[in-house]
Amino acid sequence: MTATATTVLFDSARLRITDVRLPPGASLDHRHEYPTLRWQVEEGNERSVLRPAQASAASVCDAGQSCVAELPPAERVADKRVTWAEAGSGLTVCNAGEGEWRQVCWEFKQRPRRSEAEVRALLSSAIYTTCVGTDLLFENEYCRAWDFYLPPGGGDAGEPHHHVLDYAFVYVAKGRLLGSHHDGSPGLFDSVNEDGDVSWFDIPDGAGADPAF
Repeated sequence: MTATATTVLFDSARLRITDVRLPPGASLDHRHEYPTLRWQVEEGNERSVLRPAQASAASVCDAGQSCVAELPPAERVADKRVTWAEAGSGLTVCNAGEGEWRQVCWEFKQRPRRSEAEVRALLSSAIYTTCVGTDLLFENEYCRAWDFYLPPGGGDAGEPHHHVLDYAFVYVAKGRLLGSHHDGSPGLFDSVNEDGDVSWFDIPDGAGADPAF
């Protein structure tokens, strides 16, 4: 059986992003060191238990090969399902499907730098919309998790968005993305990326008043 693949895509003092893949029948028993957002990539089937931080870390998987009876029945996991795990909590998961099970995990290694009131003020300061993706999947004090999906040829250069918060962009498929300036003129960027590429952007104070962001 193919081994579980765990690949760190990005790591800084603030954030670690890891790509976790399980082949059919494989299991993973993990305790979250930091508050973690888990993002499902493609539909899957799993048997899983998320244990709260105060629970015991007893494994319910047999040597990482298959899950024992303590795990619940298999359930379908939708593509782009996002779940939140507190620091210290434990996850045991078994891939119960016929294809690869994959999640991209975002570990927040520091407390949020801004209060919720400060974040709201930054969002309200923007010239353009702060809807920086196609679907907001999750939001809490640590992050705003946006999906960004465009079909081939999709997107509208006449609808700019505005970044006022630091952010990371993770590619989960190979692609090319063309960026336009806020006035709709082309040439802001031409980004060709592979699956697993990550870009990090530091957004300065005052970005809401600058259409360049």
